[in-house]
Amino acid sequence: MFRVVIIAAAAFAVLYIALDFNALYALRANQNTGLYLQSIVDFVRTGSTFDQPDGKPHLFVHDQWLVYLALGGPVAWLPRPETLIVCQEVALAAAAIPLFLFARACGAPVRPAAALAVAFLLSPSVQGWAYDGFVAEDLIPVVAFSLALAVRARSLPWTLVAACLLLGTKEDEIWFLMWLGALGAVWFDRRLGLAVFTLAVVNGAVYYALTLHFGFLPEHPRYGIVDLQWPQQLTFLVEMLVPLGFAPLCLGRRLFVALPFLAELFLSQDRTYPLYHTGSFYTVPLVTLAALATAYVTGLRPRFGAYAFGGAAAMALLFNNASVLHLGRRPFSLDPQYAAARSWAITSQPIDFPCEDVGAWTVASPDLRARLVGCGHPVHRPTRPAWRDEPLGATAAWTRGAPLTARANR
Repeated sequence: MFRVVIIAAAAFAVLYIALDFNALYALRANQNTGLYLQSIVDFVRTGSTFDQPDGKPHLFVHDQWLVYLALGGPVAWLPRPETLIVCQEVALAAAAIPLFLFARACGAPVRPAAALAVAFLLSPSVQGWAYDGFVAEDLIPVVAFSLALAVRARSLPWTLVAACLLLGTKEDEIWFLMWLGALGAVWFDRRLGLAVFTLAVVNGAVYYALTLHFGFLPEHPRYGIVDLQWPQQLTFLVEMLVPLGFAPLCLGRRLFVALPFLAELFLSQDRTYPLYHTGSFYTVPLVTLAALATAYVTGLRPRFGAYAFGGAAAMALLFNNASVLHLGRRPFSLDPQYAAARSWAITSQPIDFPCEDVGAWTVASPDLRARLVGCGHPVHRPTRPAWRDEPLGATAAWTRGAPLTARANR
């Protein structure tokens, strides 16, 4: 059955690489792919992590050094959005392997463990992450599942390695690992828990000291105790739990472990969009924790592996629009403006893209002087229905003055 998990992971990666390439060439790719690509290109060329949308080095926005450590080499070799897309899908697909191994380590039989690993890939959350722009949080599941496996084996060296890597995905993980390390020291293994807690404290102290020294603060939502969106949040929780067979609910009072993860999503006050919608990268830590809880429960009650697979398959077939299994899905056609956008990517000339042409800017983002402008103001976004061929049809300067060359179509 381990072979089934490998095949499922490979199929997931191939399918979503194809889907994301399709969106990229249709100029519908998410801005985050371009933001991270431009920042990594700047890192490998100049040592900075500057990107135009942030207007400053990205490491002063988020503590995400793992992105530069892991992806600097691939991007230096091929500085194109496709590189990040491939890395994104491989990382998400690979997460099924340590999840399977962790379920087995918790006592789950091989078939339920494999069913859970495949269910994780089929879930709306994971497919939503895969069909969105690249973000550093896409690395969290595979690293967190590996950390859980190391903790289960009570291996201090591998626990420290995995925890260190997880801290490099975002500064939020500093607080989460402090919380989990403290709980682990009390209820599981004092040595491992204190080691993780101490590592998180040191990482946080260094990062926040550096950002304050240079006059920056990491970007984060504003939080409060008012929560007026609890009905929608309950809907999100149901959508998250169905592909997990509602297994985490079997943990009873131990669910309090998830409180900081829930607070991050539900108590934000200053966002014009909900952080908790399925497929949002903000939900990655909570969904990852829930998957680990499901693996633990499956070790105690193996039938939950089948429940998870059944729920995930039903969601993919009937409710999840991002799923390749969803009835009525069709790919896009190549946008006729793609060649113009690509031609800017292989220059070093300054060029401004209006915010409504974000998909074109993402293609051109390897040009360190390509800017995305006007995103702080209301813009008229062209109506481009999902799964219907409708070219961008932009008349902005970037289309009229594109330095078209034979290399642009490569």
